[in-house]
Parts: sequence; structure tokens; C-alpha cells
Amino acid sequence: MAFKTFIFLIACFMAGALTPVQALFNFKLAKAVNNTITSALISFLVGTLILLGYLLYKKQLRFDVVNVVKTEPYWIWLGGVIGAYYVVTLTYIVPKVGSSLAFSLVIAGQLIISLLVDHFGWFGVPVSPITIKKVMGIVALAMAIWLIKEN
Repeated sequence: MAFKTFIFLIACFMAGALTPVQALFNFKLAKAVNNTITSALISFLVGTLILLGYLLYKKQLRFDVVNVVKTEPYWIWLGGVIGAYYVVTLTYIVPKVGSSLAFSLVIAGQLIISLLVDHFGWFGVPVSPITIKKVMGIVALAMAIWLIKEN
């Protein structure tokens, strides 16, 4: 495996590892400000400031909204909506059902939709058909979720 590929895999793992931590930080913030939505807004504002600072530092802040609206599909703007749903939902639910159950269900949702996206080539990704091994992986994940829930 190439070193660059290894670094990418570690970065993906770390993104996944930090997600439950983010949900718990947001929950603690929601308790402090007494509102889940306000907590999510603060979280997004902090992230926005970090990204803005980075882009300004690198002198890469270029944004042609008119051209993007004219040439790209409407759904490219929905990432923020999905992100807001994700953060608010997990901020609210993780403390109620536990981190391991909540995130095992998140992973299940991600894998199932990813399989469908790959299988049908949605959103312009290369087609990668669903195979029996992939289905077996989903079944194994369902069994893992059941074991976590029963614990």
C-alpha cells in the first residue's frame, strides 16, 4: 500500500473516531446553552470560522455563486442541510440511546446508502454493483447492531 493511501485511510479512521466525540461535545454545549439547535449553530459557526481562516491564509477564497447556481444541480447545496440534520439529531439522541448504538446505526445507514449510490452510480460516482459479499457485510453489521442493542 502506498504511503499516501495509508495516510488517507488513517484520516478516514480519525474522522470516524472523532464523530462520537463531536456529538458528546455538542451535547455538553447544548446543556450549557440550554438548546440543541443553538448548540449546533455554534458548532457550525466555529467550523465556518476555522475554514474561512484557512482559506484566507492560503489565499484560496474564490466563490462564483452565480456561475455555480447556473451550471450545477440544485442538490449540491443540500450538504449543509444534511450536516445540520446529522449534528442536531446526534446531539439530541446520543445521550438518550448511548454512543455505541447511535453510531452503529449511523454506520449502518452510511453503508447501506453507500452501497446503493455505488450500485446505481448516483451523483456521478463510478458504478460498483452490489455483490453477495457486500450483502453479507450488511448482515454482519445488522448482527453487530443487535448485539450492541441487547447489551
